[in-house]
Amino acid sequence: MGKYRDEIEHFIYEICYQPIWAAISEYVSQHLSLLDLTYSRVKYPDSAYVEDMLLEFTKNIRIDEDTLSFDAVVSCTMNLTEDNYRGTASCDLSQWFLVSCEAVIEDKLKALNITNVQQYTPGLRTQSDGQPVSKNIVPILYKKDLEAEASAFLEKYCPEALETPMPVPIAEIAKTMGLEVVEGHRITDDFSIFGEIYFSPGRAEVYDLFQCSMQEIDVRRGTILIDAYTYWERNLGCVKNTIAHEVYHWHKHRMYAAIRYILYGKDYVACRCPSNMVYPDKDAEWTDEQRMEWQANSIAPRILMPLRPFQMKVDELYKKYDYQNTPLKIAVLTCIADDLAKFYGVSRQSALIRMMETGYKEAASVYNYDSDSPFHNYVSQSDAFYAYCTDSEFRKLVDSGLFRYVTGYFVIDDEQFVSKDENGTYALTDYAWSHLSECTLQFSWQTVRPSPTEKRFPNVILHRANDDRKVSKYDAGQNSSVIKMSEELRQKREEFERQNAIRQIATPKKTCWELIFEILQARGMSKSHFCSVTGLGEEVYRKAQKNIDTRPNMRTIIAIARGLDLDIGMTEKLMQLAGHAFDESDEHQALRFCITGFPGGTIEDANEFLESYDFKPLGTQERC
Repeated sequence: MGKYRDEIEHFIYEICYQPIWAAISEYVSQHLSLLDLTYSRVKYPDSAYVEDMLLEFTKNIRIDEDTLSFDAVVSCTMNLTEDNYRGTASCDLSQWFLVSCEAVIEDKLKALNITNVQQYTPGLRTQSDGQPVSKNIVPILYKKDLEAEASAFLEKYCPEALETPMPVPIAEIAKTMGLEVVEGHRITDDFSIFGEIYFSPGRAEVYDLFQCSMQEIDVRRGTILIDAYTYWERNLGCVKNTIAHEVYHWHKHRMYAAIRYILYGKDYVACRCPSNMVYPDKDAEWTDEQRMEWQANSIAPRILMPLRPFQMKVDELYKKYDYQNTPLKIAVLTCIADDLAKFYGVSRQSALIRMMETGYKEAASVYNYDSDSPFHNYVSQSDAFYAYCTDSEFRKLVDSGLFRYVTGYFVIDDEQFVSKDENGTYALTDYAWSHLSECTLQFSWQTVRPSPTEKRFPNVILHRANDDRKVSKYDAGQNSSVIKMSEELRQKREEFERQNAIRQIATPKKTCWELIFEILQARGMSKSHFCSVTGLGEEVYRKAQKNIDTRPNMRTIIAIARGLDLDIGMTEKLMQLAGHAFDESDEHQALRFCITGFPGGTIEDANEFLESYDFKPLGTQERC
């Protein structure tokens, strides 16, 4: 831009300067009485003309299709003259004006209209319609605006898609907008670009499909090229997303390209759709092209899957698959994502991202599980237990209480990452879903094979499979930062809030039954409620109530701890008072995992887990 501060200033000086000068000159000559003459020696001018004009700044810059509107605030030096009895008097006067302009621009300037001229009053706001843009003619769009922006697009081109779930006919919308989609060419020789749009007519360089030689083809203004690789090697969902991406570029960014074509006199192929777009860090400076790519990338899936109808479709599928009641959450979420991808004609990944954006945070489980990364955060319960049994370092970390196993994730046990509802059910917070790599443990994959000589859980861990199986493997080195964060958070807070009140009750002089009953009293738990959540009989409650001079057995303590959702520290305290301790046997590890692996879980959850590994369930079958 050279001597100009921004593109709008460049455009005004190169294209609009003379028309603005003429409009101000006409205004001044016709409104002499309205000029501010406070500091002028000529109080009753008979004439005035503009000697010089300087653009101070612009405001209210907006675009609406092919119309660019803006207010130019200019300072003018005017010469005033007055005829009186002494002759002719004259003086120079400086005055600021606000000039409202509308430029209609396609591949060239079609029209320039000055809609209003007035003296500039600081702080005075004028209303204008259209999309607000920066002084470089880039639309101003924030994350909070994305859903409304996509809805506004559909309201104009496909309003029925905002009323009911339907595949958005993006190719037909492109035709309605006067765009032409051209297929069958390679845009680059390395498949780095999915698509691109031409904002001015010219010749496009493409590659031959088979010989990789470059050639030129004629393209008209509004041509969208889709790379053949997008069809062959990607999927139809990528094609639809690419078309939506380029269509939005045409809808909101063609003015940016047109201005450059006018100012610099060269064709502008704007807004390619790269296969791997990299954005700057949060505090780094963004280029105009990066901002426009972010906008198109963010809006395209919202056009294809509009907010409210998409939520209606997801709710329909949740009901169809009975998601709330199924124990196979990951499998069902995968089916839902596949159904959404098929219905909307997008990729499963795109459907999962859209689910997470629209409030279905649990979709992150499948999205993370499907990742191409060698590491994953989601870990199944069976894999978690396998790691717990076979990796002493991981078992020590889980038993430390720094992490909770919640909906398939070992997440830092802190209120910013984990919440608990009135029913005692734990869930990841919205912040945690958005920052899984920051607050959850990561695992790699390992292949295991059942061995006849294996003494620890032979075939049980592998569910009696005879073939090799991939299971999650804990990697301490990969998790050093998240472990450090969890330790720092623990240092900054008291012991877990719910458990802290209970620990204050415990003193070395209490018996195990006495401590159990004090916990029940602190919880305000009735006998019937106690029996319901622990699966134990009334006689157990009476023993605690009367502090019978006996010691409960270990499985009774585990049933109580699981039913009352005690942590491992309090559980081991009760066991110590009763003269018990966990050993390294398979059954004891499973019983300990019933406490550490089911935060917020029920006695039924624990029993289902125990029975799946051929251990007896907890509850009334046990003698206390």
